[in-house]
Amino acid sequence: MSIWISSLRSNWHARISVKRLIVAAACSRPFVRAAVAAGFEVVAVDAFCDADTCRDATQAIQLSFVQGGFDAAEFRRRIFPLMTGSGFVLAYGSGFETQPELLEEIAGCCQLIGNDAETVGRAKNPAYFFSLLRSLDIPHPELARSPPSQADGWLAKRTGGSGGTHVQDDMVVARDYYYQRRLPGQSYSLLFLADGLQASAVGYNQQLLAPAKTMPYRYGGAVSHAALPRSVQDGMLDVAQRITQALGLRGLNSLDCMVDGTRFWVLEINPRLSATFALYDASNSGAQLLRAHLSACDGEMTVDLPAEPAQAHLIYYAPRDLLIPAGMAWPQWVADVPPEASRVQFDAPVCTIMATAASADAALELARSRVAELTQRLCGAE
Repeated sequence: MSIWISSLRSNWHARISVKRLIVAAACSRPFVRAAVAAGFEVVAVDAFCDADTCRDATQAIQLSFVQGGFDAAEFRRRIFPLMTGSGFVLAYGSGFETQPELLEEIAGCCQLIGNDAETVGRAKNPAYFFSLLRSLDIPHPELARSPPSQADGWLAKRTGGSGGTHVQDDMVVARDYYYQRRLPGQSYSLLFLADGLQASAVGYNQQLLAPAKTMPYRYGGAVSHAALPRSVQDGMLDVAQRITQALGLRGLNSLDCMVDGTRFWVLEINPRLSATFALYDASNSGAQLLRAHLSACDGEMTVDLPAEPAQAHLIYYAPRDLLIPAGMAWPQWVADVPPEASRVQFDAPVCTIMATAASADAALELARSRVAELTQRLCGAE
């Protein structure tokens, strides 16, 4: 894949300020913010169209988002006319793993920044991906294509699912589900850049859960600068390297693992912009990380990214049914802000709380204290 015409490659940094970019993701806000800072004219496409996304983007379009993906028919109807012959390129995050064929259609209308549809399809096909891990002798959990006779110790996962909302303890019987044996430890991820041949670490992150009654493994947030043993960090990067070479990964990707002491097992690869991107923009360096994504997609690795302090972000789920007050003074440490006077049902996502500190533990402690503070503000303001 070549994003820029080869003869103009030396003028890439000059051209970035005049490029038009569509950013499509379940929550596009961190990528939109970075793209605007990088000089793009940005159209945001996501499931929320939060106030800060609408503020930053030239145009924001809210689309239906069901079972981990955009409504394909609505995407074709509303977004394809915008792409055709308009000079836009499209960068994407979550929302396409369940339907990589939609990415193939998009690539027929405009330039696609990121892994192509075939690569996404392979990476998110459990049978193919876990077969690849076995062939590369990469540690991974036991997998089953049909519900095990003894359900205890197994998880049911939907193919292409994201955000943990699809993961169940009960053995869901459905064609698009697969079954993974439980593993000890905690969930961590590696955010990395790839140029089709090489992988370079951006950061190691601890993933956090926010369990709900029907979603026991729902994504709750993440914190950077995870305190992992050096052997685990090196092992995860080596795995990213080998998978990059096997799949030809490009741009920013994330590798999810379960870690128990000095042991780790690979759970999945997310071959697209990840929510942990936002953990590396504490000092407004998201524009540089986005540029690195673009360069890596074009086969040119940029590894001299600025050092970032530890940052945590937590998804704030409504502690009860909420009415967002008109004129609400949101703290600076809140992102993904809902519109004024909007109603948010109990346990639905309201916003994202961020915190920066010298260590992962300190950042997480500060973020959790801000959860309590925001609850007091919102529930006391009704």
